[in-house]
Amino acid sequence: MPQLKVRSKMLGYEAQPSDFNTNELTVVFIHGSGGDRENWRGQLDQMDDTATMLALELPGHGTSDPPGETTVDVYAQWVVDFVETLRLIKVVLVGCSLGSAVTQWIALLDKPWLKGIGLAGAGARLKVHPAFLEGIYQDRAKAMQAFADFAVSSSADETFRNRLAEEFMACPPELLHGDLTACNNFDVMEKIKEINIPTCILVGEDDKLTPVKYSQFLHDNIPSSTLNIISGAGHVVMMEKPEEFNRLLRDFLKNLAC
Repeated sequence: MPQLKVRSKMLGYEAQPSDFNTNELTVVFIHGSGGDRENWRGQLDQMDDTATMLALELPGHGTSDPPGETTVDVYAQWVVDFVETLRLIKVVLVGCSLGSAVTQWIALLDKPWLKGIGLAGAGARLKVHPAFLEGIYQDRAKAMQAFADFAVSSSADETFRNRLAEEFMACPPELLHGDLTACNNFDVMEKIKEINIPTCILVGEDDKLTPVKYSQFLHDNIPSSTLNIISGAGHVVMMEKPEEFNRLLRDFLKNLAC
């Protein structure tokens, strides 16, 4: 997979198609806590007929150089620098969970290349239950299984649920703790109305970590937003229901005036 040198780090990413034109619309996906580009496999492999699909790996994740960060604003600056180093001029940022916080932060910076945003498993505030933060260093296996259980719908396949728990277990504890700390300290409740670009909000009907009411708040406060509630899905909605997620995101992209 390619890497791009951004300041002092090599950041990993995957783009489909790989020979993309930086002057055309590029969707940059930003994963959640402990994630990597594989969180967006269903979008990378199924949506490149609409625009360039590019999944970025935040510092410390996947093939990107460590260490990770512990605040949303610092992660956001890495994403901004990545986009500007690559010289992308028409970008839609789509983030899930931690990635949604990073996306909101960048939207508030009013970058000229940012044409729209997608928010999945999102909230203007992302408080993390202390049991998850403490469990990372105490009973890690139990905490990661519980985190995976909370991240998916009640109807999720057990194989998928267990695979997600294994992925959380494979993430270095200090990296995951930093990601969740960044989420826990994130709060743009008083600023969210300042986002003035087209926004596609996607949430699983069975999201236990960021319930539908969080997305409803975003929709009520972001003027140019659409709210899409996807049944049979939880927090990682793009992984559980990729077809429905892709259909809604594709419609949003086609309606953008870029």
